Amino acid sequence: MFDSFVAIVPSLCVTLGGIAAMTAEAFREPKERVPVAGLAIVALVAAGIASAFLWDRNTSSFGVVSADNFALFINFVLVVVGIFTVVFSSAVLDRDRIPAGEYYTLMLFALAGMMLMAGAVDLLIIFLALEILSLAVYVMTGIRRDLLQSTEGAFKYFLLGAFSSAFFLYGIAFAYGVVGSTRLEPIGVAMAGQGAGQNPMAQFALGLLLVGFAFKVSAVPFHMWTPDAYEGAPAVVTG
Repeated sequence: MFDSFVAIVPSLCVTLGGIAAMTAEAFREPKERVPVAGLAIVALVAAGIASAFLWDRNTSSFGVVSADNFALFINFVLVVVGIFTVVFSSAVLDRDRIPAGEYYTLMLFALAGMMLMAGAVDLLIIFLALEILSLAVYVMTGIRRDLLQSTEGAFKYFLLGAFSSAFFLYGIAFAYGVVGSTRLEPIGVAMAGQGAGQNPMAQFALGLLLVGFAFKVSAVPFHMWTPDAYEGAPAVVTG
């Protein structure tokens, strides 16, 4: 039974770290300082160690998440970036009066979504990971609740992000209608096969998926939310 969860252990470590940080923030006294940054670093180091143990093992969880070396390399990159973010953002959080517990919790959940997406081999898992990442970033964009432009940027980002999620989900539905599966491998084989380029439903599914991704990465012409979100979000979020 445990073998089914091996491939997602790194993202689970980060998720548990986020839950621990959220719990510590929820139960601290009003003026008590909880070492939430330390919890975040411990969770990230644990994820890095788990990724190192999985190297060259090519394990899979439930057939929808693969811990191949490419996914593990992405995990290592995210762990390093996450640790640097924790180290260099503490002073900014104090200066801008950003709640550290909320910030580190959301950052860890966003990293967990990124790790899950790196190993996903199924469109539904990619969608789930993308939403975990996006929901955390929506809240981080508006984390300075005392600033109007921060709230406005987060609201616009959320609305257009939800709009793009609908496009992506419809693309998954049409891809399943064409191929009969949401796994990336059979979808890739079907799209590369003879006649797939002439199938209107296949083209429509691919177009919807591309539109959904384009919104998320702020690709022209689906970048309308970007200026307001970057203006309202703290520097530790946009950086």
